[in-house]
Amino acid sequence: MPKDFEVLNNVGLNIKEIDNHIFERFKGIYVLDIKNHKIIVLKSLYETFFYDEPVVKEWDNILLKEFDNLTSAKYKALALVTFDRNHLKKKFSDMSQSSEFVYQDPQDKWFNLQLKPLKFDGQDCSSVLVSIVDITESKGKVEAIMKQMEQFHKGAISSNWYFSQTAKDLYSDILKLDILSGETYRIVFEDDEPKDIPLMHCSVLYEKIFESIHPKDYDLARKVLSLEKMRAMNPGDVIEHSFRRYIDDKYHWFTVSVHVSEFEPSIAVIFARDVTSSSYDVNQLMAKAEHDDVTGLFNVEKYAYMIATEYINLKKVGVIYIDIDGLADLNEKFGHEYGDAALKIIAESIRSVQSKEALAYRRGDDEFMLIATDIEKDNLDFMLQLVKERYARLADYRNIQFFANFGSAWTDNADSLSEVIANAINDMQNNRNIEILH
Repeated sequence: MPKDFEVLNNVGLNIKEIDNHIFERFKGIYVLDIKNHKIIVLKSLYETFFYDEPVVKEWDNILLKEFDNLTSAKYKALALVTFDRNHLKKKFSDMSQSSEFVYQDPQDKWFNLQLKPLKFDGQDCSSVLVSIVDITESKGKVEAIMKQMEQFHKGAISSNWYFSQTAKDLYSDILKLDILSGETYRIVFEDDEPKDIPLMHCSVLYEKIFESIHPKDYDLARKVLSLEKMRAMNPGDVIEHSFRRYIDDKYHWFTVSVHVSEFEPSIAVIFARDVTSSSYDVNQLMAKAEHDDVTGLFNVEKYAYMIATEYINLKKVGVIYIDIDGLADLNEKFGHEYGDAALKIIAESIRSVQSKEALAYRRGDDEFMLIATDIEKDNLDFMLQLVKERYARLADYRNIQFFANFGSAWTDNADSLSEVIANAINDMQNNRNIEILH
């Protein structure tokens, strides 16, 4: 057996025996090689067969892809707890231990996931066997699970022992918020059971938190943690963002998840995790915070930051504004993949002329904007023509038929960027009316 697979010796079975013994029962079988940051795949959740030989993958790639994408939104926090590498090292103390939890996937299937230690490096567990079973048809099991998760989402006394064990180590803070009254509680653990500690009203608590937020992330943090935002969420909804806080003389990256309880919709549970020194790439977190998920263009948060910091004392400025006609109708008639394809065509078209002095933004569902500083009008007109031509070629080549409206505005005395943007929008509307008349 190759050296990478020596960890499997502790299973007591070779690959063929595993294949014959548990092929039908298990939907996925993995070995988490914690020490070497590898995942050894015996049977993938994405496949219906075992590999002839184990396949080695990088830890972060497979976990973030396979396990994160397979859990429905309300179980993502639990999955994050389960597969934290540093915690797994400390979780198991001897070979007789095991652990399990259950989750629901986006297609409403239920799975039971079991973890069993395979090898130790000193006092730390260095590898874990993970087996996954589909229990959707086990009605009694699912009902028990629902009761268990009801307690988890309420943030009350949790029957999930594993969650109580791991959350206190993994999360920097867990808050329970009454989104009707604004009262907040900190969830702490005493004898491995969660306990609610009353805090101040969320408006006072937030002000203390916001004092430490990085200026670039301030507006985003206020948006994510606002009571109005939480009240507009549906039961079971989850939002997650990352931002920086100044703590102990330096900025720390925090990932914050807000869960609105499916079983008690007036309650939101907020999980904060300091990921500064974890395996996360901080540059990727920053990029994610500034970019639109679908198109990859800068988002409105980045635009707001640029307005406050960079787009000041401007002179020669040009704006190109684009919107897609009837995006909602495209989504309804052909599906969201078709609508997303149209969005990506506009994004690629406007990105083709982007530079350090000309940045592109997705400003709304179907609206795009390029702001070019220190530019002459002739150059702006040329850029607009290039964008139009690329849009026409890409739409034809990819056979995605939709209509886009274009407008532009330029000034050599930009006292107000918002006025230039408004003029570009008016130009776009006028061009649309001309098209209709013809």
